[in-house]
Amino acid sequence: MHPYTLVLAAFELLQKENAELKRKIEIMELQNISVAVANLIDDWLSRPYQGEDKRQDIEAFSKEISKYIYSQLKA
Repeated sequence: MHPYTLVLAAFELLQKENAELKRKIEIMELQNISVAVANLIDDWLSRPYQGEDKRQDIEAFSKEISKYIYSQLKA
């Protein structure tokens, strides 16, 4: 086998491995975001309502959690 062919084969394997590692990192990042969101929801559920009523509190929290998720996905 020609050395150039070996280099190309090794390069292809490295590209595949790199793509797989990137995919695993993305999955781990999404799992970390999910855990953080679950913790925020748990904290929110354990505290008393802060607005005039439940609906206002829920709306405020939904905006807060949406901003958090967006910022994490953007990063």
